[in-house]
Amino acid sequence: MTGDLGAAIGVLADRIAAALVHREPGWRLPRRSALARRYNVGVPEIDAAIGELIRRSLIRRLPDGQLYRASQAEYLIPVEGIAGLRTRLDPMGGEITCQARHVSQRDAPRDVAWALGAGAGAAPVRVVRCVWTSGGEPVAISTAYVPDAVAKMVSDDDMRSFADTLHALPGGTAAPGSAYAAAVDMELSPPQPSVARSLRLVPGQSAISVTIRFDDTATRVPVGLSVVVLKPDRFRVVIEAS
Repeated sequence: MTGDLGAAIGVLADRIAAALVHREPGWRLPRRSALARRYNVGVPEIDAAIGELIRRSLIRRLPDGQLYRASQAEYLIPVEGIAGLRTRLDPMGGEITCQARHVSQRDAPRDVAWALGAGAGAAPVRVVRCVWTSGGEPVAISTAYVPDAVAKMVSDDDMRSFADTLHALPGGTAAPGSAYAAAVDMELSPPQPSVARSLRLVPGQSAISVTIRFDDTATRVPVGLSVVVLKPDRFRVVIEAS
């Protein structure tokens, strides 16, 4: 890119950035062709300016190509907060609050019992299910399965926010950091009907499902399983390995 062209792209990026100031984080940008008409330039120039704004962390591009006004860095939520595996959920500026929380104790589903290393006749697990909303709209369902011995070490004071809940429930045996994410799975598929209804998804609509198994650092024994189902148009998920 020549100096003159680079300067022109920089000016175009500044103009788009100035317009974004008046938009809330998470606002979806118009199509590139519409932006090109608005700023009286070609689509290639818009693409270059968008690339510059992505580099500045002012715009986020989702895997499907959609462009959004990026959220501020403080809105990046660590899912498990464990060294060695950095997973971030970016709600693109949405403030997440707990609308409903239900705690029960029952036998674990077969797949959950298998993931926790429990055989037939194992002790029941504590199940904590939360519905999370942003702007009054349900955006996430979190379900944690925790052996009773571990659940007794977690108080309600540890679960004041979306991030705190996902940190605390599989908290290990004692001090913070005594558990680590031994396995993480993420998929995009239609959720169970009950979850789809809770998230107000249309039939067949896919959601992001993140499943994390936590093991005790000392014993390598599973101490919890968290399953989070997210509306795909309200979150950006990034998983990084150090």
